[in-house]
Amino acid sequence: MTLATTAALKSPVAVRPIEAFRRACRYEWRHLTALRSTWILLGVVAVLSLLTGITVLLDLDRQRALSPAAVADVIMWTPLATQIPALCFFVLVLGTGPVSTDLVSGAARTTWLAVNGRATAYGAKCAVGFAVGSGVAALSALLGALSCTVLLAMAGVPQPAWAGVLAPAARFVGWMGCWALLCMAFVALLRSRIVPVLLLVLWPLLGERIAGMLLGYVPGLDGVGGWLPFAAGRAMLTDVSAFSGEDRSFARALVGSHLSTPTATVVFFTYAIAVTAAGLWAYCRRDAKAG
Repeated sequence: MTLATTAALKSPVAVRPIEAFRRACRYEWRHLTALRSTWILLGVVAVLSLLTGITVLLDLDRQRALSPAAVADVIMWTPLATQIPALCFFVLVLGTGPVSTDLVSGAARTTWLAVNGRATAYGAKCAVGFAVGSGVAALSALLGALSCTVLLAMAGVPQPAWAGVLAPAARFVGWMGCWALLCMAFVALLRSRIVPVLLLVLWPLLGERIAGMLLGYVPGLDGVGGWLPFAAGRAMLTDVSAFSGEDRSFARALVGSHLSTPTATVVFFTYAIAVTAAGLWAYCRRDAKAG
């Protein structure tokens, strides 16, 4: 080995921020795809998505044409009934893993050194997490739509106007990407995996409804509950104006927000960006001995 080769091996090589970020994303992607649990969850999501067509047939009212809003609601796994799309419970496992693995298992220091800093590591986790969350939602929506198309054709039922399903499906994809960001941000903020999971499950289902109800008793705050994160998220996913008659009243009651769909989309994305930024601040300030 020559002296020049030895000196080259000992000298640190500067890596540009963009290249460091790309390498960090590749590391996060390989780590996520190497887990058997990731593929098991994706398999379960695929199977449940293919069952969407059966759900549509069971709820089919042959006296009325099948509306795009009703089909979109089923493809998103009836978010009105569960307050959040059922797909969230699967992405929750994938979304909380990247940050919690580092902070809880003690691998954070190694990760920070390997990817050139904490901010780069967190940014890569967010980028991969958003891509996974939105990608899983897109795949789920596509499989659900194909399942509906095939089974409706086999049953001799007219197809809905599929062009009207595209906008709700696109909002669903963005919603799930933001959900993955929220999962990682809450892990960074609370420095735990179990507590964020409980919070993200119980707050949309119960906590936010109770908070909105209590705020309604405060003078001047009536209607503020509709601006809360997941109330806006429900209004983003479900365009109440697309329903008619009794269905519209029922949908509005379940959504629990008076915001229009465009406004709700902006509000929900704003919440997601703010929480993600707070997660970045917390992640970068974590004591290295904790990670």
